[in-house]
Amino acid sequence: MPLLNLTPHEVTVLSDDARVIGRYPAAARPVRVPVVRVRVGEVDGVPLVRQYHGRTVLPEERPGTWYIVSTLVAAAHPGRRDLLVPTDLVRSADGTVVGCRALDCHTGPELRRMVCEEPGAGEVTEP
Repeated sequence: MPLLNLTPHEVTVLSDDARVIGRYPAAARPVRVPVVRVRVGEVDGVPLVRQYHGRTVLPEERPGTWYIVSTLVAAAHPGRRDLLVPTDLVRSADGTVVGCRALDCHTGPELRRMVCEEPGAGEVTEP
């Protein structure tokens, strides 16, 4: 199954013993969520804004293809069943993200059962 990275960063997936499981190059044209900020006031001279997120244009769903996206992109498209989000991030000593240990099937519980669970793999539980 192809995994295509639509983020502006290379995504490196690491095993528990820090072995590279997969490496997915950054997208030449990353998918980003448009943001509109409306100023609603200020406190101590600091602007307060209300932020609105729009939808972005994603590739069409293709059977057998998964897209790695940011949490914000996945949240903007809750009905998409083909979006994966890096999770369980691994950081260097200075706090820089160097990889992740898994990709989250960023969907609701019903879709998560259909998308992420192999037939007969058992129940999917929500935290």
